[in-house]
Amino acid sequence: MRKRNVTLAGEELNLSQSAISNGLKRLRDHFDDKLFVSSPAGMMPTALAEQLAGPIQESLTQIQLAIESVKAFDPSSSTKNFKIYISDVGQLILIPNLVTILTKAAPQVTISLVNLSPRVAQSMMVDGEIDLAIGTFDRFQAGFHQQRLFSKSYVVLARKDHSLLKKGLSLQTFLNARHAVYLPPAASHDSFDMFLDDLFKQNNKRRQVVVELAHGLGIAEIVAASDLIACVPKRLAESLMSTESLGLFPLPFDAPGADVCQFWHDRVHSDPGHRWFRNLVYKNYSRMIPGKPGGSH
Repeated sequence: MRKRNVTLAGEELNLSQSAISNGLKRLRDHFDDKLFVSSPAGMMPTALAEQLAGPIQESLTQIQLAIESVKAFDPSSSTKNFKIYISDVGQLILIPNLVTILTKAAPQVTISLVNLSPRVAQSMMVDGEIDLAIGTFDRFQAGFHQQRLFSKSYVVLARKDHSLLKKGLSLQTFLNARHAVYLPPAASHDSFDMFLDDLFKQNNKRRQVVVELAHGLGIAEIVAASDLIACVPKRLAESLMSTESLGLFPLPFDAPGADVCQFWHDRVHSDPGHRWFRNLVYKNYSRMIPGKPGGSH
């Protein structure tokens, strides 16, 4: 159902293609239904297969949790890989410290980072293909847990010798400036971006967006080589200050902060290894960055 491919399913299960095909044949005979049919998009499930998938997945999850619950998780010897959904800027700011801690506490534990759309990431978390999401998200559906790690604030990044900023950054200057906008696939800045849209409307102004950026890499170089300004998380701006021509300016207006949280699906909520890992993330980030952390719900 997940792989849409007999060979790939076999690779994940460490079984040969013929073993998977034989198993599928037995299921087809039992249900008197093809269950999966070939298509240009891969092996597509029939209506009966889709009907069976949910209850079977729930049962398998319960079996997995039962097995894991009687097996203590030992981070010092575990070889588990945790897959994390996080933006490129999150990778830059948050992951280095986590890797350092893992190297000492769990030397054989590994992490894999992915940067997708929230919709795709949620689907993969439901299927168990992603363990944890870290960031600012507004669109997680029912069945997910979240825990606040810290709050992030925004600042304005601009060239130090920007002609409009010689007397500082006023609201009027901000509204009249040309902007570079950072909109990563992880949608972690959507709320702040909508706030800015409302700010411009309230002041009867149209934001002059010259470039929209999908990645954090290159923001400093783009701003330093132009008359553009960019609103970015303060932690990111501070990490870019090695570029001598850049200046960091406070927002010339009051803006709400944004909570950075970690999210996980209910299917792994009671897993000992997952519980250990998210507790590690919580302790690491809530201590590393100012801002009183919140609880889990």
